[in-house]
Amino acid sequence: MIPIVVTPYERRYLQRARDLIFHSDLVHSHLDWQETDQWLDTQTAPMRCAWQRGRLVGLMGVSWPLNRTCWLRLAAIQNHSDPVWVLRALWDDLLPELRRQYVQTVALLAVRDWIVRYVPALGFRYIEDIITLARNGGDLPETRPNRMVIRAAQPEDLDELARVDNAAFAPPWQLSRDELRQAVRISASCTVGLLDEVMVGYQLSTLYFDGAHLARLAVVPSAQGLGLGGALLADGLARFFRRGIYGMTLNTQASNRRSRRLYERYGFVPNGYDLPYWEINL
Repeated sequence: MIPIVVTPYERRYLQRARDLIFHSDLVHSHLDWQETDQWLDTQTAPMRCAWQRGRLVGLMGVSWPLNRTCWLRLAAIQNHSDPVWVLRALWDDLLPELRRQYVQTVALLAVRDWIVRYVPALGFRYIEDIITLARNGGDLPETRPNRMVIRAAQPEDLDELARVDNAAFAPPWQLSRDELRQAVRISASCTVGLLDEVMVGYQLSTLYFDGAHLARLAVVPSAQGLGLGGALLADGLARFFRRGIYGMTLNTQASNRRSRRLYERYGFVPNGYDLPYWEINL
């Protein structure tokens, strides 16, 4: 067996990384708000390269840790290489750095089936499915009366958006300020909800080829249960209706009964496109 040498990723490896990802059948890419090229070109979070005789045979990269958690964002294995061996070499080299940064949990959303065959050997365990719900037009239910003012997000809202997001979600579902900035930049609709001029919630949606996708819907814990999430959702849908866009999808945890009840009230139903969520506690 040819020995594997693992090194940190450097920008000078960009073209080799592109070639590996383009030609490989074994690619896991869960970059959310960035294209692969952009992520590789600006990557500063922990990432490793696996080499055999000077040839790149594997990549593994995670997001910057946030509140002691991070995501396995990218993995690629060269065709005809041993995935078990290459993934193990990459993971074993990455693990000490994650521990030095006090990471307690690494999360994985398995957007491709192949990776779930190999991550149990690294210590990951299946937690639950992330389900996709969809609606295709139809009337909206009446929203509960409330005092919330909804307006479009502004560039100067970024710090408050991060505050709301991190209060509303638990790790690893929180977004960093940089991730939020990128999300807002590519969004088709981002609105915020204010109570007494204080931001208490927001929604962020993107467009894809045949509809909209609700990427984030957040309300701070102290304002939950007042119908504000429904108001933000209804307002977001209405904004798309005015643009002639009637279909919308979203993702939520299968175990999140509260959010599922809200979305079902607004006409969202499962479409069968579910993704397994895995994690490892270090």
